[in-house]
Amino acid sequence: MNELRVVVSDEIAARLTERAQQEHTTPEALAGEAVVSYLGPAPSTPRRISFIGIGHSGRSDVSERAEEILNEHFGQ
Repeated sequence: MNELRVVVSDEIAARLTERAQQEHTTPEALAGEAVVSYLGPAPSTPRRISFIGIGHSGRSDVSERAEEILNEHFGQ
């Protein structure tokens, strides 16, 4: 985690403190939640499916002939 210093007006600081007390948390935690709410959640790392790309069909034209190949093996 990183610590970030943010400068706000006295009015905003008072409102933040009051709201934090109402929610039984700290002004810092509430401000952190506000930043996450503004930015949205961190993008997750895309999940890799482990078996994709491990085999070799012996064909170099699979993408060009996908429909034809599927029909050969699975019918129309």
